[in-house]
Amino acid sequence: MVDTLTPSPTRAPAGSRARRSRVDRARAGAPRYLLVLPALIPLAVIFIGSLVQLADLGLRPYEAGRIGTGVTLDNIGRFAADPYTWRVLGDTVTLGAVCAAVAVALAYPMALALHRLRSPALRGVGLFLIFSPLLTSVVVRAYGWNVMLGDGGVVNRFLLDVGLIDAPLRMMYEFPAVVIAMVHVLLPFAVFPLLGVVAQVPRSAIEAAHDLGANRHQVFWRVTFPLTRYGVVLSLQLCFALTISAFATPALLGGGRVQVLSGLVYTNVGAVDWPMAAVQSYALLLITLLLVGVVSVAGRLAGRSRR
Repeated sequence: MVDTLTPSPTRAPAGSRARRSRVDRARAGAPRYLLVLPALIPLAVIFIGSLVQLADLGLRPYEAGRIGTGVTLDNIGRFAADPYTWRVLGDTVTLGAVCAAVAVALAYPMALALHRLRSPALRGVGLFLIFSPLLTSVVVRAYGWNVMLGDGGVVNRFLLDVGLIDAPLRMMYEFPAVVIAMVHVLLPFAVFPLLGVVAQVPRSAIEAAHDLGANRHQVFWRVTFPLTRYGVVLSLQLCFALTISAFATPALLGGGRVQVLSGLVYTNVGAVDWPMAAVQSYALLLITLLLVGVVSVAGRLAGRSRR
């Protein structure tokens, strides 16, 4: 009779197992946010340093052609007492709200259509067409819309050829031209957050709503839209922030007739009135944070009211 010897599994030394267990416990107890600190710290230093430098400039007295010494609040007073600055600020907020609303209204059905495409090839083509504007600079796109919307542009020539108008329409250097060009810039940024939330809508919830007798309109407003509401809010916030801080598109297509606050900052920097430019930059930042927060709170309240 031959005995069969079964090799016993090799075990790591007790010291090695103890070290591994200590490492595992350390990994489990370490906060996950520590992983982003190497990238977060330099960005925070640059951002906070820029804000501190802007605050320092905004509190310096302005003297003709140079920055004075000392501390003063006169620049804030000049900003608050200038009616033109307030009018430009109102126009900037209006432009941001209109462009964000139009961009999200166009991006939402695009995101739904892309998600429902069965063919991966068609979906890839659709994504390429939507995100292709990002391959060219904002200046090139603005000049492209200049060619399209000018008095002798493609749009006016088409309307004249079909007999809808007798004389070219003035579209350049007006508010609608800036809105059209800005929406073209914003569409990829509006579609991207919506694609993620649309893909997370469970198909079973939509099928259950249809089984219970809901039509397409009811399914959209009672199932699809509530589940994608946070993506809509995120797209609105992103588009609004990008619009009110834009400079090139309003400057090239507005022609000085459509003024935004970033344009005033540029003008004051050119005039070496850096203290006023710093105050205007802070005002733009605070308005952006305030209105983005308002949109976020409104989205949460709307979600609670539906429950």
